[in-house]
Amino acid sequence: MARFWKTLLITAVSAFLLILGLIFFRPDLTVPKEAVKQELRTPASRFLDWEGAEIHYTDEGEGIPVLMIHGFGGAHTHFSKLAELMKDRYRIIRVDLPGFGLSDLPALSPGEDYVQKYRDYFSFLLRSLQLDSLYVIGNSMGGLVTWVAAADHPEKVKKIVLLSPAGYELEKVLAAREPFRYNFLRNAAARGIPLFMSRHELCNAYFHKDKVDESYVLLINKFVNIKGNIPNMFNVILSDNFPDTALIQKVRCPALIIWGKEDQVIPADHAARFHRDIRNSKIVIFEHCGHCPMLEDPERTQAECIRFFETKL
Repeated sequence: MARFWKTLLITAVSAFLLILGLIFFRPDLTVPKEAVKQELRTPASRFLDWEGAEIHYTDEGEGIPVLMIHGFGGAHTHFSKLAELMKDRYRIIRVDLPGFGLSDLPALSPGEDYVQKYRDYFSFLLRSLQLDSLYVIGNSMGGLVTWVAAADHPEKVKKIVLLSPAGYELEKVLAAREPFRYNFLRNAAARGIPLFMSRHELCNAYFHKDKVDESYVLLINKFVNIKGNIPNMFNVILSDNFPDTALIQKVRCPALIIWGKEDQVIPADHAARFHRDIRNSKIVIFEHCGHCPMLEDPERTQAECIRFFETKL
């Protein structure tokens, strides 16, 4: 019996040490930002300097400007399909939020308010691109940036589309972040996100898992693993600076709220709360759709957006 317990203990300790080795001594998966910028920039790519950080966006098409803002962990490519469908009617501007995609994040002081920083970024973007009248489409965290911007800039933001936006009960929505308050987990993750984790996260955003394109999984994994992006993501998601949801009631422009009924990231019943608090709003629920309607059902998303933009309210 003593031999059995000794063997079991050795096996358990060996397994534990193996897991630690895989976590802390695995190859570094991160990639230099400048190399990726050269590889993944497109003819539509533009860069701006904001407080010493290089900010990336794409600009294509002509007409009324439509600004598209991705969610947490995403990039401007989350809107590639929708942009392709809309750029013949509008000037489409897709951003990489600071700290994501090909955009750097300015140096921040300890405890600095990330919400205010993103508000400052949006104001900077409007000034730099001379956007005096525009529509904004935002998904998830980008939806949060969108409704805050609409409240802050009512004279410029004329209509907004919120695609499964973040806002209410953020502590509950972000419950999965809690383990990463431990330094050793953040340090381990800073060595890069394995491809299977990027695949899992993208699949979690879809209802139809078979629609997830493996080439896009590879692309998103490369964006996430750009040196500096993972620490930036942790700093943002672990911040307890949440916007005041009372701001939602200050949105005066017309709003279209689109939600995937099978959203596993932010519950679809939040749509009714946004509709209640935004006076001039409309809800559209997509059946058999997850957290990113512009990825999973871009054609219907495009149709709803154009109908909304071209209807006089």
